[in-house]
Amino acid sequence: MQRTLNGSYQSTANSQEPPVAKKEITYESALRAEGIDEVFVARKLKDLLQAQGRRWNPKKGTWEKFEDYGTQLAALREIAKIFDIYPKDPEDADRPIRIDISAIPHRRERVSDGEQSTGTETGDGRER
Repeated sequence: MQRTLNGSYQSTANSQEPPVAKKEITYESALRAEGIDEVFVARKLKDLLQAQGRRWNPKKGTWEKFEDYGTQLAALREIAKIFDIYPKDPEDADRPIRIDISAIPHRRERVSDGEQSTGTETGDGRER
């Protein structure tokens, strides 16, 4: 056997070894052989949408569960990619983005210079 540049071994022409037919293994076939298929991935993504973490509460001396929004957002992004929600065409990148602001109330209080709308007059940082 002769060593190639990438560190693997290759049979030489005068070798006594019989030629062996190699079956190509892909990542997909290896994952499927281990039971990881589309249903498995969908279940895991569904679980990740409800991900929670634990953190120590020193005042109570116990571990508390909390929503892991970073993991939940990452799972949601992967689901959006699977459903092809994000545009892939670079021509869509130049298209203007429409933002719906209908949920913002039309009536707002105006604040004139030197006047406070909320908070206290003591200057404790809660003024607006």
